[in-house]
Formats: sequence, C-alpha cells, structure tokens
Amino acid sequence: MSTTSKAAAQAVLASITPAIAAATHSAVRREAVGLAAGEAVDTGRIVKEVSAVVINQTNNEPWFLSRVTLFAIGGILTTLYTAGLDFSDGTPPTVEAFSGYLAAIGTQFGVLYGRWVAKKPLGN
Repeated sequence: MSTTSKAAAQAVLASITPAIAAATHSAVRREAVGLAAGEAVDTGRIVKEVSAVVINQTNNEPWFLSRVTLFAIGGILTTLYTAGLDFSDGTPPTVEAFSGYLAAIGTQFGVLYGRWVAKKPLGN
C-alpha cells in the first residue's frame, strides 16, 4: 500500500472511529439487557470490519491484493508466452496473429492503468 493510500485510509479510519464507537455504545444501551454500565463494547472489531469496507470502497488495497491487477498481469504473461512460442519455431508470425498479440497486451495494460488510477468503484 502506498504511503498516500495508507495515509488516506488512516485518515478515514480516524474520522469514522468516534462515530462508530458512539453508535455502538448507543445501540448497546438501547438493546442489550444485562450489560452493566461499566462493561466495554468491542468497538475494535467493529472498526476493523468497517475499515475493510471503507478501504475496498475507496480502492486503497495494495496492488498485490487486487484480483484485477493479478489477472491482467497473468493475461500479459500468457500473451507474451504465446507470442514467444510463435516466434520460437524460426518463422515470423502472421500479421493477424501479431496484431492479436499487440491488441491483447494493449488491452491488459489499459486494464492495469484503469485499475491503478481508479479513485472509487464503478457505479458510485
């Protein structure tokens, strides 16, 4: 996770933690029977679950945890391997095959670019 992404995630987490704690305490006071006033509520678990959603919704997960990134890299490697097999027999590939390799690699790089510059998921 880049320093900027980590700082953004920590800022979001710091801003929502008090609200989550207050809402949790309020809900427990209203709903829980038998919970003494001095008993602690496990807000740490709640904050951890909410922060995972926030990180996902803001696309701040590290590149190596992104399925889009991993599959795009796999697509590039597969296309390069296929092109390498086509060149390895000593004859150049046909124009159609070569243009297919270039189109596939170009598309995968476009996917990587789109994933890495995305600030929020589509539809939000």
